[in-house]
Amino acid sequence: MSIMVFDATTARVFAMPPYFFFYTVGVVFASAVFILLLLKYDFSIPQYTKIFFISAVGLLVGARLFGIFTGLYRALANQETITADTFLNTGIVFYGGLIGFILSFMLICRVWNKKIDCGVLDLLAVCIPLFHFWGRLGCFFSGCCYGIESYSIFAVLYTSHAGGEVTTVSRIPVQIIEAVLNAMIFILLIRFLFKQMFKGRLLISYLFVYASMRIILELFRGDLARGVWNGVSFSQVVSVFVLISCLLVVVRKSKETKYGIR
Repeated sequence: MSIMVFDATTARVFAMPPYFFFYTVGVVFASAVFILLLLKYDFSIPQYTKIFFISAVGLLVGARLFGIFTGLYRALANQETITADTFLNTGIVFYGGLIGFILSFMLICRVWNKKIDCGVLDLLAVCIPLFHFWGRLGCFFSGCCYGIESYSIFAVLYTSHAGGEVTTVSRIPVQIIEAVLNAMIFILLIRFLFKQMFKGRLLISYLFVYASMRIILELFRGDLARGVWNGVSFSQVVSVFVLISCLLVVVRKSKETKYGIR
């Protein structure tokens, strides 16, 4: 039996759409922490704050581009005819925003500074799960990215738009679970940062942990809008590529350290 009832179709926060409110709060918290960390570790606040906010363009482009990819993935999975709507009637995807933001940040650093400072990437790694924590709360209150049907004591009697119609189903609140896990990752990363553990490797560590976590969380996600092909979701496919990329970076850096390459 569900222990909580929630209607995401009528939810508002201070008369604002929940998605907009929580993502705005996430941006405020993440950028504030980033600036404070820049100050603490004596990085250029004007320069890196500018890079941080300019990189938001990459975030938006990446999120939308991956939304288009999910439309194609879903069409192929369902053996649908691919039309313009396949690409246009899609939303945004966190993974695309994450990858777009990180690549944009690194590219701008490379252009402006002629190098990428891994110390700044450590600060960036701390802020990403903090932003994502608020974002997943926004998903829960907005009625997207919901969990599979469940009648456990942890389930929520959840009203949302599903399959083009309003449904009320007892579901696992996977958005809340992911939000809590992101909060835990944030606390862990900032602890590592303050103790100078995994110095220069916090971003890789975050990506590896999140990708592993996301593969498991997708098993409990009931929102099929992103597409599931032979039991494998689009986000799981991306997670595997992220894990492989992380491992390749670690191997390359290990070889550079072993042979003294700089």
